[in-house]
Amino acid sequence: MNRFFVLRHVISKGPIMSRPSICSVFVLASSLVGPAVLVGCTDEDTPPPTPTELVIDTDTSWSGEVTLELPTYVVGGATLSIAPGTVIKGESGSVLVITTEGRLDAEGTVAQPIVFTSAKATPVSGDWGGVVMLGTSGINADGGNLTVEGFAAGTDVARIQYGGGANPDDGHDCGTLRYARIEYAGYALNQDNELNGLTLAGCGTGTVIDYVQIHRGLDDGLEIFGGRVDIRHVVVTLAQDDGLDWDMGWTGTAQHLIVQQSATRGNRGIEADSNADAPDTAMPRSAPTLWNVTLIGGGAGGVDQGGMHLRRGTAGRIHNAVVTNFKTYAVDIDSAASEAAFADGSLAIETTFFHNNAGVGPLWSAEFDDDAFDEEAELSAKTSNVMGTDPEIVDATNLTAPVFGVLASSPVMACGTPPGGFDVTATYCGAVGTDDWTAGWTSYPE
Repeated sequence: MNRFFVLRHVISKGPIMSRPSICSVFVLASSLVGPAVLVGCTDEDTPPPTPTELVIDTDTSWSGEVTLELPTYVVGGATLSIAPGTVIKGESGSVLVITTEGRLDAEGTVAQPIVFTSAKATPVSGDWGGVVMLGTSGINADGGNLTVEGFAAGTDVARIQYGGGANPDDGHDCGTLRYARIEYAGYALNQDNELNGLTLAGCGTGTVIDYVQIHRGLDDGLEIFGGRVDIRHVVVTLAQDDGLDWDMGWTGTAQHLIVQQSATRGNRGIEADSNADAPDTAMPRSAPTLWNVTLIGGGAGGVDQGGMHLRRGTAGRIHNAVVTNFKTYAVDIDSAASEAAFADGSLAIETTFFHNNAGVGPLWSAEFDDDAFDEEAELSAKTSNVMGTDPEIVDATNLTAPVFGVLASSPVMACGTPPGGFDVTATYCGAVGTDDWTAGWTSYPE
C-alpha cells in the first residue's frame, strides 16, 4: 500500500492574467515508493508557475525511495521521519533543511542505513545540496543569530537562521541522524559558496548524530557552526575541502571520528575557528573535546594537505588521535589567540600518534610558521604524544574498500582512558581499534 506526503506551496494570492485562479495552492503528492508527482489546479488557460521550494509543515514520513527536486524545508513544529533503508535522491538545486522549528527523525540500522545520494545515474560531487540542521543553541555571533552559509540571496531568512539570540537553548534537539550516509553533496545554491555534506548550526545536546558517513562532498564533509551538539562515529571520506570544520563557538564533544583524504581530494582533516572577526573576544569560544580521532592524508605526492589547522581563537582538547600521511603539515596552530589558548591549556593535543607527515621532523613545515610558535617542539614536549611510530592501520589509504582498524600488534592499543560521557572502553589511539564499527553500513562508491 502506498503512503503519501503533502507539501504545500502558495503560488497565487490574486488574479492571474485578470482571471481568478481556481485554486492558489500547489500540492506535491509523492508516493513514498516511487517518483514524485506534481498535482495542481488553476484556471484552464494559465499553467501554474513553477515552484521554487517545498515546505513540510506537518509530521511526515518517508520510506522506500524519495526524490528531492527543490530546496525542502521542515518548519512549524513538524517532524520528518525517515524509515530504515530509505534512499533519498537529490536533484540539482535540492537540499534538505531542518529549520529551528522542525525536527529530523532518521534512524537507520547497520543492515538498512538511510542513504542520501545523487539522483544522477553517474553521480559526481556537488550533484545536490546535502543535509542542513538548524537549532537555537548558543553561538558567538553578535546578537546570537546568523543565517547559515550556502544559500542564495532572496531565501527566506527565517528558514535559514540559527542560534538562540539572547536566550539560547543549549539543549535544543535538531533531531536524530543515525546509521546514515550522505553522498555527492555540495551543490552551490549561491555562486562559489557550496553547501556541505552535513551542516549542524546551533544544534544542542538533544541532537543525536551517530554512525554517519559523508562521502565525496564538494565542500566540507561536516561543518559545525556553534552550539553544544555532540557527534559520535562519523566517517568523512574524500571531501573536496575539509573533513571536519568548526566555528562560531562550538562547545560540544566528538568521539570516533575518521577523515580520509586522497592524493587529489581534501584540504585539511580538521579546520577549526572560533570567530574570524573577533578571535580574542567572541564568546562562547569554540572549545570542543574530541577523543579517538583518525586523520589520513593523501600522501607526499598529492595536493597541499594538513592534518589540523587550529586558528582564529579556537580552543579545544584532542585526545587519543592518529594523524598520518599529510603532505604539508600535521598541525598548524595559527593566530595569537589560538597560541595563547595552547599556552594556557584550553587548546591541547595529547596522547596522539604522528606518523609519515611532511615538514621539519615529523610535524612541521616552515612555510606555515607564524609568530615563532614551534608546533613540533610544543607537541613533542607533551610526553603522551608519539612521534614517527607507525600506528599500523590495516588499509588506511584504500579509497574503495578501506579498513580503518589496526593490527593486533599496533602500538596504539594502549593509550588514554576517556572520561565519563564518552565510550570509556576506547582506550586506544585513533577512531577504530581492532573491532571495526564502520563495517556493514558504510560504502565508498567512486
